[in-house]
Amino acid sequence: MTEQRSPLRDFIYLDPDRVRSLAAQHDLPRAHSMDAADRVAMEQLVIELEPLLLQSADVAQIDRSFDFARWKPDGFHDGQFVLATGTVRLLDFSWLTLALSGLPAVLRKMNKIEMSALRNSEEGRRMSKTQIQQRNQENTNAIAKVEEFKIEELGDVIRQLYGQIVRLKIRPNPSEPKALLVGSAYVDLFYDTPAALNQKYGIEIDAGWQVLGQINVPGQGSAAQPMPIGNQMEDSFEQIALLMNNAFRLANAPAFPAFSISPICIYRVIR
Repeated sequence: MTEQRSPLRDFIYLDPDRVRSLAAQHDLPRAHSMDAADRVAMEQLVIELEPLLLQSADVAQIDRSFDFARWKPDGFHDGQFVLATGTVRLLDFSWLTLALSGLPAVLRKMNKIEMSALRNSEEGRRMSKTQIQQRNQENTNAIAKVEEFKIEELGDVIRQLYGQIVRLKIRPNPSEPKALLVGSAYVDLFYDTPAALNQKYGIEIDAGWQVLGQINVPGQGSAAQPMPIGNQMEDSFEQIALLMNNAFRLANAPAFPAFSISPICIYRVIR
């Protein structure tokens, strides 16, 4: 009788420090001596660790079959493990803004190619000189609108906000479009560069990828208040820190019905 093998896993992302820490706490012996740079060994460690995590009744397995009546502000707790499957969107804002900075030059070159091809085509021969000029002017106006966005300045702001982070969004069920898991994944922990991922898949992947992670639920109390200690310099810095915290949360933090997640690994199953 042929032995049935477990499905193969093709890892896209893996956080070795989180994996090794969790594995050590579950007394997996190899976790203490393993080299974090050894990806093959880390993948095997994840395969051993994941069933131990999923044995807990507290783990949420979220896919199309999940009972979304449970998707409430208090439906998850901080640190809760989730294994989510669904549409995955990867947004590397820093890479996108860098790519966009060269967009006007690309569009101008494409416009020249288009106009040259148009003049030599059957369509162009049927058009008057005025019509061709109008088409060129429309393209030029569109390029000017792109340049008005001042993409380089926008890119500087975005790189300061997001740094070397890829924004990860998971929609487990398209029938529940607002029920999202949102995380921040480190660029250097992906197996492929953001540019390569974008070329392979685009920014959105609906291929049954699985994301193992932990829910982040901050306290839902009132806004952070100063804690003055009487040192004017430190108290002033604290005020600045609180203002920055509010700005960063406004820019980055998801709000219900989205939940924040810390990704541990992302993989696809090959059956």
